[in-house]
Amino acid sequence: MIPAISSIPVPPAPAPAPAPAPAASGSTGSGGFVSAIGNALDSLQGAQSAASGAEAAAAAGQGSLTDTMIAATEASLETQVTTSVIDKALAAYNSVIQMTF
Repeated sequence: MIPAISSIPVPPAPAPAPAPAPAASGSTGSGGFVSAIGNALDSLQGAQSAASGAEAAAAAGQGSLTDTMIAATEASLETQVTTSVIDKALAAYNSVIQMTF
């Protein structure tokens, strides 16, 4: 026999968690994700600047062509990785936004 609905105990609803106070830098908590993205973008900018400087030196006849190609390849690889991470982060964000509760 199926018990009556009134006899099934219902646990009390949990109290809502207090909203976290906004951090001064605009990030919440330790900012692990935000700082990781910021560090990745800083690294990307540094690699692109180094590649640009190496290209300018090679064009002026002062730099090594090998070092220039290595710097350009590193900058290209970092750009591809950063783009891929941003695409995955946006896809995850869109997945969360489309969830129904």
